[in-house]
Amino acid sequence: MTYHAQQTFGQASACAAGGPATVDKWQLIDALGQAASAFGITHRQLGVLRALVSFHRARHWPVTADKLIVYPSNRTLADRLGGMPDSTLRRHLATLVKAGLITRHASSNGKRFRRGRGEHEVAFGLDLGPLVRLSARIRQAARATAEASEARAALRTRLLALRQELRQSTTTDHAAFLDDLARALRRCLSLDDLHNWITQTRDRLRAIAKKTSGTDDQNERHIDSDHRKKTSSQRRLTPQRLDALCPRRKAWLPGSLHDWQDVIHSATQVAPLIGLSDDVLRRLLGKHGKHDTAIAVLAMLELSDQIENPSGYLASMSQNADLAGILLERLENR
Repeated sequence: MTYHAQQTFGQASACAAGGPATVDKWQLIDALGQAASAFGITHRQLGVLRALVSFHRARHWPVTADKLIVYPSNRTLADRLGGMPDSTLRRHLATLVKAGLITRHASSNGKRFRRGRGEHEVAFGLDLGPLVRLSARIRQAARATAEASEARAALRTRLLALRQELRQSTTTDHAAFLDDLARALRRCLSLDDLHNWITQTRDRLRAIAKKTSGTDDQNERHIDSDHRKKTSSQRRLTPQRLDALCPRRKAWLPGSLHDWQDVIHSATQVAPLIGLSDDVLRRLLGKHGKHDTAIAVLAMLELSDQIENPSGYLASMSQNADLAGILLERLENR
């Protein structure tokens, strides 16, 4: 996958003149824009920070920089922000300080200035150095935000498909539910909300299928089959170890994996995100059981940026007796 947050601002790069590693200040600000909520700021405060950054001449900042102080007065800064009221500007600056994105170096009279050079330099102003020191965290938060956005988009697409399937399979029995779902889809739903609607819609589709077919066997589509035997992968792997190997899962499903029920539940939820068809899922369950199937699904989610067609890969590998072990080895050797 390609994320805007993975641009080169956070990757150490040598300066053309052979200087220290640097970050691009504008790419850093763009990434912070994606992750603003993670740092407790709004896009209004981000606008103030962007204006502050514009007062520093260099575009590429050394990652080892201790201080990056700028000296605009509040009046000069407000002018660059299109005439922002002084009280509003002060409030936004205080929020940026509280968020740890800038620090103040105040003079006795509150003015911002620099005097002297080298070891004799005295500087009073607003320090942008914390931005550089937080660059790795900003990059990580931006990536998590982008992945969560992709997860919501994937789940929404899945929910729309299930809604259409329910529309085509029902008479008036589920009309009220479909009306509620239509209203919900007009909002920006959280991951938990989307999972809840998907579960409810699937439950209704199962009920319809049972009523029309009279058997549960052909409708077993998810990782909840009754395979009781512990697999070799389960015996040599703990849920906690799998949790550590699959951090990407947390962008879709926050929380840790404490036991095998957590593993199975998580795999059931993320299977649609890698495009895993019900037919492939049934084959995996029949060959490998619920535990190894769950391990394979979570491992495939983690490896989805390396494998172009995860569903096709699992389909082609479904008859391999040690599918889960192969995927675990790929994770451990990354």
